[in-house]
Amino acid sequence: MPLLIISPFTKPGYIEHQTLEFSSVVKFVEEIFGLPFLTARDTNSNDMFDALDFSQTPLAQMSLTRRKCK
Repeated sequence: MPLLIISPFTKPGYIEHQTLEFSSVVKFVEEIFGLPFLTARDTNSNDMFDALDFSQTPLAQMSLTRRKCK
């Protein structure tokens, strides 16, 4: 399942090469907030920290142009 990370802290143009899964999001939240792991699945999954840079200035909001469907 592809994963699209949308955050003002994503690394511009970065492509994640490790395998992520639904539990990767859970593991990320657990690690950020210092929570215990819920299951072996999230314990053993990869986290998303490689794709994020919290030391950078947050990226500006991207505005999308509204379009009409025909």
